[in-house]
Amino acid sequence: MILPPSDPEIAARTFGSHLDTYWCNSGRDEKGWSRVTTDDLHTVVTIPARRADGGTDEYYVRLGAEYYDTYPPTVLIVVPKSGWPRARAGTPWWPLVTSPNWCALHDSYQYCDAQGQRLFEGQLVCFSMTAEYYMSNHGPTEAQRWTPGRHTVAATLSRLGEILSPPHYGGPSAPRPA
Repeated sequence: MILPPSDPEIAARTFGSHLDTYWCNSGRDEKGWSRVTTDDLHTVVTIPARRADGGTDEYYVRLGAEYYDTYPPTVLIVVPKSGWPRARAGTPWWPLVTSPNWCALHDSYQYCDAQGQRLFEGQLVCFSMTAEYYMSNHGPTEAQRWTPGRHTVAATLSRLGEILSPPHYGGPSAPRPA
């Protein structure tokens, strides 16, 4: 499905307000989370993934408001260096997760229409609180469907925190640099 973009000014204001509210009300800083605004429509959030042994590994997720809040934010797992490039499976910046039935991580995913035209290609953090889920023709149940006014970026971040915690999180997909 091709999503209609949101008005950038309204999306940026709404996205920023929703992020600020979530941050204040959930105590993210005290839990080791942080965020860096990269432009009006994008923020990179540092999420400390919790291992079963009590240790943590930081992951970086770029959230985008291109379709917000008619649709959820875009979500991309990124590498912590200049420009925030896309993380890839088999690298230290890609998490291994035992996916619950409502989520999967795909390093590379393609969706084509019936005529073979590619409508989506790229990384897919696959659950109903990401814009890419809708772009790749997934069909949520009514209870799972993003609902503007009811859902905010908080739902996306809460779900990401859940999959980056026991019992789902299994560590980085390659050793981290020392």
